[in-house]
Amino acid sequence: MRRFFSVFKMDLTNLFKNPVLVGYNTVFAALLILIMGFLTSGNYADTKNAYQYYAVTMLVYGMLNGAMTASNCFMERDIKRPNLRIIYSPAGSFSIYFSKALASFVFDYVLHVLLIAVLCPLLHITLGSRPVLFLLLMAPVEFAAVSLGTFFCCVFHCEETTSTLLSLTISLFCILGGTFFSLDGMGSALAFISKFSPVKWLNDAFFALCCDNSLALFWPVLIGASAISACLIFGCRLFFRTEDYL
Repeated sequence: MRRFFSVFKMDLTNLFKNPVLVGYNTVFAALLILIMGFLTSGNYADTKNAYQYYAVTMLVYGMLNGAMTASNCFMERDIKRPNLRIIYSPAGSFSIYFSKALASFVFDYVLHVLLIAVLCPLLHITLGSRPVLFLLLMAPVEFAAVSLGTFFCCVFHCEETTSTLLSLTISLFCILGGTFFSLDGMGSALAFISKFSPVKWLNDAFFALCCDNSLALFWPVLIGASAISACLIFGCRLFFRTEDYL
């Protein structure tokens, strides 16, 4: 256990020392919300509704991009090198892939909570009458995303391949899920197709919490994301091979 926390601490420290990743999860995310909210404010009766919409959808987009954080944490050479000495220890392989997933989760979750804390009073964004539940639901979604990134690294063994596949997959699901523009009123065919995007259900779950104070999708998303995380971490155990990490 001591070995694991030693690796976890090192991974987490390296992530917070990376200005690109820190900026992407904070400054870039905030700019997306501000720009998209401003550009589409004329489509809403109340300007605040535009910022509310993009605060939720871009937050979900940022959480899903936690998979990219995990990919960087897993395969980046400066991080891999110090890990080599513990690969053959009793805690070896598990410490490698799970510490990366956990460090990426803590990194992304902390930065996204800070982002919310800054933007909510600034843009008059609400998390609903039970903001704790909003923040609670973020946790399994964040962890499912980083687990996906870690799993892809274990399967493909290449940061470039993993990042490309993750970026394409996440972008496609986000477009179909209404992340960048609302799909309401764009036809029944597109509305039907969007139901196959998990991002739509994530967006709906967070909107239900912050706008309707409804728990209708809270438990399905929380349990579903937790189950997916468990399956992906188990998949890492099956696919991770020490020789591919060297």
